[in-house]
Amino acid sequence: MIKIKLIQLAVENKRKQMIQTASKTGFTSNETIKVSQELDKILNVFVPPATGYQHDQLNNKKQKNSKTS
Repeated sequence: MIKIKLIQLAVENKRKQMIQTASKTGFTSNETIKVSQELDKILNVFVPPATGYQHDQLNNKKQKNSKTS
């Protein structure tokens, strides 16, 4: 539980850093991209990538929901 809180805090802090960097140097600057990549690494620990099966299941749910709407 503590580890999850630490990861959430790290994500929040890195996200704020990325926004500040982007506002100072631009969204496509090397500095912003570097911070964005650091955020990606943290998120990959916190949210594991979906497997092909999970991705297919998500797409199937979206398709079913759009047909019923």
